[in-house]
Amino acid sequence: MKRKFMAAFSVPLCAAMLLMSSCAGRSTLLRAAAEPEDFSYTERQDEDFIAVQQGAEDFAARFVSAALYEAASEGTENAVVSPVSVYMGLALAAASSAGETKEELLSALGVTDETLGEGISILWRSLNRELGKTGDITLSNGIWLDASTPFVEETLDVLAEDYFCNSYSADFANDNEAANRALSKYIKDETNGLIDADLALSPETVFALVNTLYLKDTWNEYGDDIARTEERVFTQGSGEEVLRRLLQGDYGMGRAYEGETYTSYHTSTMHGFRITFLVPKDGVSLSEVMTAQNIAEVSSKEDWNATDEENRIRYYTRCLFPEFEGGYEGDVSPVLKEEFGIEKLFDREQSDLSALTGKTSGVYCTEAQHIAKLKVDRKGIEGAAVFVLPGAGAAGPDEYEEVYEDFLVDRAFGFVLADSYGTTLFAGVINEV
Repeated sequence: MKRKFMAAFSVPLCAAMLLMSSCAGRSTLLRAAAEPEDFSYTERQDEDFIAVQQGAEDFAARFVSAALYEAASEGTENAVVSPVSVYMGLALAAASSAGETKEELLSALGVTDETLGEGISILWRSLNRELGKTGDITLSNGIWLDASTPFVEETLDVLAEDYFCNSYSADFANDNEAANRALSKYIKDETNGLIDADLALSPETVFALVNTLYLKDTWNEYGDDIARTEERVFTQGSGEEVLRRLLQGDYGMGRAYEGETYTSYHTSTMHGFRITFLVPKDGVSLSEVMTAQNIAEVSSKEDWNATDEENRIRYYTRCLFPEFEGGYEGDVSPVLKEEFGIEKLFDREQSDLSALTGKTSGVYCTEAQHIAKLKVDRKGIEGAAVFVLPGAGAAGPDEYEEVYEDFLVDRAFGFVLADSYGTTLFAGVINEV
């Protein structure tokens, strides 16, 4: 597939023409990302897209389970992470690395180098779509290089063309405050103001690989509030019972799924973003429910047992669920090391980022910062995430009886939020509403 590619400027020309204003921090655009084509329906069957998306989903199940376990150990009540943002950031690292460092990253991503190079651009384009006035989903990639850092231009070209990654130069060493200010503004702009954080990257920073995600959608065409129930008892993660009015989703064909330790069903927004709830059964903790196996199971589930052919019944179910919000902020490198074996990327002596810097040693990632926020309320959903690697049903026939059921989310729960193509965008545990 041919892609449209914008010609890369030379560094001196960029510096002269594209210097950003100092009031927001100083940075220079070195390479502009390629202009993407629209994601086509036929590309859903592309082998490389399927392989990369499956790699992202396998990664999501394991990352979410491990990250939420860490968050729980730190006392975070409502923890939400974005596995696709982390996956995309690690893909940037894979394109920038070589040798055993690259091998570890590709193993974690679950794909070969060739498949990643061909499929990642399709995954990126599947996630960036025009949703009209009531919705928006935007994924962006960027690499920020210290002004004094040598870099391999061919790698910046690959990042621009295959990863739709903009390359910037900022002076972390000599004007650290301005460089951090420019990076913070970039992240804030790309997340529609939801993530406004000073990452405080050190003067020793030689590069930062950055992925951002912004998502917004409504429940209905006009963004009107959806109906709510009367007050019902909701059991918080602490065991405390509180009264909450629950949101009423639309009826969809299917029945609640009975897992061994949980029950599950889903609701969808106007543009098909699906929230699948995992509600623990009596006597079961959320940590027992939010395992990699269970997350993968509900994320891949397509058959929700809508029809009982023997008794000629067709079932419809709606979710009754609380408004909620949650987030995460921290270094996920321990999770990446322990769960995925990404060790060399974070090792000063063993890291090989020569594909980017031309140096086979001495450049490594010091941490893996992840921030995510998600809010679900009467109007719809809105969320954002950033991942930074700094270096240092159609209706049935009339003869069926139709049965309508409610799926009640009345206690602390887990959830997985995916787009209409099945890519997990956010996932989390909600103990308090």
